[in-house]
Amino acid sequence: MQFPEKLSDRAATDAVRRRMEWEYALGLELRDTGFHYLVLSEFRDRLLANDAEGRLFEHKLESIREKGLLKRIPIKFGVTNYH
Repeated sequence: MQFPEKLSDRAATDAVRRRMEWEYALGLELRDTGFHYLVLSEFRDRLLANDAEGRLFEHKLESIREKGLLKRIPIKFGVTNYH
């Protein structure tokens, strides 16, 4: 949500406090006070330090595939098909 809207960490945490759709997407209560903007950079640092971003991505990707929202499409390179 932060990246597509090109928001800084500070602006993203402000959006969590002010925009209902952000609270909903994060599973927060409507009266949640949000969090400090440094939490976002600390979270990214922990993801990178533990190589968790790849695992998180793969987990989400598999979940999306199981729900039928994303299908594998064969890609043809030369004479070989790759799936």
